Amino acid sequence: MNFWFSAGLLIMAAIALAVVPLLVKRRKSFGATAQEINIEQFREQQKELETQLNQGLIAPALANEMRTELEKKLLSDVPAGHRKGFDVRPGVVMSALIVLLIPLMVLPLYWKLGAQTELQVAEALVKPELNSNSLLETLESWQQKKPDNPQALYLLGGRYLALGRMEDSVQAFRRFYQLTGSDQGAAQLAQVLYLKNNSRFDTEVSQLLHEALTRNEFNTTALGMQGIAAFEQKDYTGALAAWDKALSVETDPEARESLLTGINQAKKMLGEPLPAVRVRVSLAPEIQSLPGNTRVMVFARAKEGRMPLAVKPVLVSELPGEVVLDDSTAMMMGGSKLSETKLLDVVATISLSGDVMNPDYKGEVKSVRPESKEVVELLIRPAG
Repeated sequence: MNFWFSAGLLIMAAIALAVVPLLVKRRKSFGATAQEINIEQFREQQKELETQLNQGLIAPALANEMRTELEKKLLSDVPAGHRKGFDVRPGVVMSALIVLLIPLMVLPLYWKLGAQTELQVAEALVKPELNSNSLLETLESWQQKKPDNPQALYLLGGRYLALGRMEDSVQAFRRFYQLTGSDQGAAQLAQVLYLKNNSRFDTEVSQLLHEALTRNEFNTTALGMQGIAAFEQKDYTGALAAWDKALSVETDPEARESLLTGINQAKKMLGEPLPAVRVRVSLAPEIQSLPGNTRVMVFARAKEGRMPLAVKPVLVSELPGEVVLDDSTAMMMGGSKLSETKLLDVVATISLSGDVMNPDYKGEVKSVRPESKEVVELLIRPAG
């Protein structure tokens, strides 16, 4: 309804832009009587004659003759001036044609070339209450209308994958890859083929991953699968390198969590220590009455730094309690890691207003070493 209301307004605006100037022009041209028009023209010609006479461009005798001719012409034209010149019938006819033609031309053209289906898809994707079948039907309708639309194929392939329809997903992503030839197409096709093959790598999957990373060395899907392949072959160093590279550019929280889990497993298999800070958080006696659902943010940042390297939210009801901060609780992509920082400031804050820069309650311990096995005791007090 919002779309059709907006479309109606735009059509009306287009009609107005076309019709109003036409009617205004007709009204200006025919709005006076012919007599009034003749008199106005006579005055303008007479004024121009006087100007030329004053500038010496014509002789006085010639000017008198021309003035006489103008007066005779005016007298001969005045009787015809009794007929009204206000005749807008041509403008009315043209306006009526425009009012009819614009909708008749625009609506079929939009139906053929417009983005009505895309709007339906966008609306369906943001409706959490929409069931899987309804969303699938909308995507399939879009793909049927535009069978070679890469975006439709990509979304449809992902939907089939989520529903476990592996063969349909392979077909959609294969067509997407054929149309785009992109690194994302190669990586997505490799992923769905890998899952269809019961999580086994074969020649085609490996070739697609190689092609994806050749086109874009930071393709996170391909890097994630490359890490899995290396891990399965007990190449933990290679797995760690691939997952670290993916983590440096990945933005999706769930994907980052999966990558960090894999990184920690690879480090464990290599016998590498996993630097972490264990923090025991408690409340000062004067704030013990805070509601249990009050959020507490516990984080570590580089000494005297501003941006958190790792963060863990807890509730007041969970305190006193222990919190572990490590690379798996990293807050930002592409930044420094807790494990790569020599000295940390460990902070816990409570902001009742939601203003994290000006907390109501705060606790802080400075110059903590990540490799230390000691538990950091952090007491939260009223700020200030």
